[in-house]
This record gives sequence, structure tokens and C-alpha cells, in this order.
Amino acid sequence: MNAMNKHRILILFAASLFGALAWLSVSMGERYQLTLTAPLAVEDIPAGYAIRTPVPRTVQLHYRGDGWRLALLRFGADANLTVTFSALRPASESAGRIDSSAAVVRNFTPANRVITRLDISERAPARAGVELTDVTPDSIFLGLDRYEQRTVPLQLDITTTFREGYGQVGGATLAPDSVTVGGAASILRTITSWPTIRRDFKDLRAPIETDVELAQSHLLLLVMSTTTTHVSLNVEPFAEKVLNGISVEGRGVPGNREVIFIPPRLDIVARGGIKQLANLAPSDFQVRVDYTTIVADTTGLIDPTISGPGGIQIVTKRPERLQYIVRKRL
Repeated sequence: MNAMNKHRILILFAASLFGALAWLSVSMGERYQLTLTAPLAVEDIPAGYAIRTPVPRTVQLHYRGDGWRLALLRFGADANLTVTFSALRPASESAGRIDSSAAVVRNFTPANRVITRLDISERAPARAGVELTDVTPDSIFLGLDRYEQRTVPLQLDITTTFREGYGQVGGATLAPDSVTVGGAASILRTITSWPTIRRDFKDLRAPIETDVELAQSHLLLLVMSTTTTHVSLNVEPFAEKVLNGISVEGRGVPGNREVIFIPPRLDIVARGGIKQLANLAPSDFQVRVDYTTIVADTTGLIDPTISGPGGIQIVTKRPERLQYIVRKRL
């Protein structure tokens, strides 16, 4: 490449750069709208109390201004909003600005407060030449109730799929298996358990040992004793085992009646983890028939109920159905 060509390329590059900067300068000088998502925190709640009403974790701040100033606001401002409960005006003085339905405004106490648009705008990021045009929501009612704590069991929310030939042995264990929740008494009365976040485990062929986060409430201000739980799930290669000669028992048979089953014993094929099957014996299973089932039967054949260790799947039973004879006890 000769010197003339290099010179032309430099001129073209400089012209393109100048054009881009000129376009950017004109474009950024025009008026635009910008929405910032600002995390919201409420501090200094009176001792012994908690907020019982829904409080959004974030507030939407809507601005208008020229492009340069909005860009500086977006990338240079701390958008966190922190309000002090005691510094807010009482809710009774602002009831006309919030939802006036009986469900919201009933049972006011002097301690209740409201976050108004003015409270938010005073704490919102600002820059000269940029106008805060709107706030969503524009007011938030803060109703109080007595603070209480309640311990509830954790509810594991997972789905599992297994590689061919593998399966789950036993149930999942959680450590801890419960959580202490602190918050408004009226809220805690509705909480009977607490879920984890949803997790999907696919193509499993080995045990699971992992921490799973607890679900978070997006509107209720609650205090949790823990935010995670350790999940253990045993996964083993699966096999099948035949167990012979399990006795059939009648349940609920009157004292003056006797039931004879034909045949009196069953064979089953059980599926489970290899280690679990190794120690499995026919005595670990119970085959029962309720007398009420016999009384209601019109076919002469009944399906027995089989119970056994957890995590064991009954693949087949032989025979599938039983005959029976009912007679007076001698």
C-alpha cells in the first residue's frame, strides 16, 4: 500500500469519526425519557412492631431531559432510596391520597405512616436540567402490627430427572428443615410453611449435595433466620429384586368371620437402589386386604394393598389379583 492510499484511508476514517461524533452530539442534545429502578428500604420501624402492608422492594423513577444529562444520571447516580419511618407523615393526614377502601384504611393507629411522592422525590437522584416527571407507585401506605416470630417447615420445590438405570433412593433431607420467620402478627398467622426457590436437576446419576435458596417475598417485609438450606438427595443405580412368599393378611375382619385368600402368599418384583435392595427381605413388606373391600366386591377377585420401605417401587406382583373365601369362624 503506497503513501497516497494510506493518506486516503486516514481521511476517510477521520471523516467517519467526525460524522459519528456530530450525529451523537445532536442526538444526545435532544429530549428523551428515562426510567430508573430504585431499591426502596424503610428504616427505624418502632420497636416491637413490623409493617403488615405490602411494600414494593423497588420504585420506578421517570425522568425527562436531554440525552447527555440522562446518561450522566443513569450511570453516575446512586438510586437507592432509604426512608426513615419516624420522619414520614402520619397516614391519617394523607388518607385521601391513597387507596381509601375499608380494607386499606381501617384500624388506623397513630403509628401508621405513608410514603408520598414528595418523600420519594426528595430522596431520588437528581441532576441539573433533568426533571422527575413521575413516580410509580406514587404513594405507599405503611400499616403496623405487633412483631412476632414463627417457626415453620421448609417446603422443597425441585424437579428431578434421572439417567437411564438410575433413580432416587429415599426422600430428600434438608438442613435446616425449618425457618423462623419474623414479621407482623397478622401476616404470620397465614404462613404454615415456607418454600425454596424452584430448582431443576436433570440427568442425575450421582447423589446431590447443594445449597438451595429460600423464596423471597417481593411485597412483605419479613425477617428470615436463614436464607438457604442444604439439600441432600441420594441417587443410585437402580436394579430389580424378586421377593417370594409374602403372606396376605385380612384387615378389619369381624371376630365371627374368617377370610381365606387364594393363594395365601404373593411374590413381588421390587425396584430400587442397589444398596437398598441388597438388604431387602420379604418381611419388609405387608400385603393387606380390607374386609370392607371384600364386602363391596361382586367379582370374586380383589386387588391387595402392598406397603414397604420408602423409595422402593413395586414393579409387578404375582398374582395380580386374589380370590377369597369368607366363612364363619368355627
